[in-house]
Amino acid sequence: MSDVLVAIIVRNNEELLRRTLDTICNCPYAHVMPLLIDDGSFDQSPSIVSDVDVHFVMHEEPLGYGGALMSAFAYAKDYSLSSLFMLPLEAFADWHTVLGYLSFFQDADIITGNRFTGQTFNEKKQYNDIVQYFNQHAGMNIVDPFSPLKGISMNHADLFEITEFSDAALVQILIQAAHFKLRIKEFECMYPEKNLLSHLDDIENLPGLKDFVTGELHLYPYTKGH
Repeated sequence: MSDVLVAIIVRNNEELLRRTLDTICNCPYAHVMPLLIDDGSFDQSPSIVSDVDVHFVMHEEPLGYGGALMSAFAYAKDYSLSSLFMLPLEAFADWHTVLGYLSFFQDADIITGNRFTGQTFNEKKQYNDIVQYFNQHAGMNIVDPFSPLKGISMNHADLFEITEFSDAALVQILIQAAHFKLRIKEFECMYPEKNLLSHLDDIENLPGLKDFVTGELHLYPYTKGH
């Protein structure tokens, strides 16, 4: 497997960060470069990260998933890495699990995690309706398009124009990838149910997503300059 940047997004997670930092810093795989992106934390997370030997990016204020993605894109380009994988700190279990996720790059250009068990997915009818709308208009069959576990082959990085700083960037990636007929692979992943349900309750009110849900797809340009 070629060199890959694994960008772990931190925001006000100081207790979890303290518990997992040693594991993150001591990645056993030479082809994996860990990157911590602190997205405007106001707790002790920035100082915790700055005290250890690990690649990190600090946002002075919260920029959202799209902002973290833009920072990770730039980092992967600067280091000429072949792939980029994004996940929030709460979804990081261990490097063996992450390596399993990265294996899906073998037959895909874009990989995206499915966080749902059958029970939690079926209980969220409003979310299901949004996903059905997304699949219908984007020409895909994705169970969890809003999953923050996303991977992108940097061979196709120049095709993307990420303009959304919020979680709307999650679907912007998929829509643009589908337009360019890139290979998209959805895989099952581990995700804490508490955080998952909280995320779904807010999904329709996030900046950018409301316009997507009502059909304003112009927010998701297919090519640069459009």
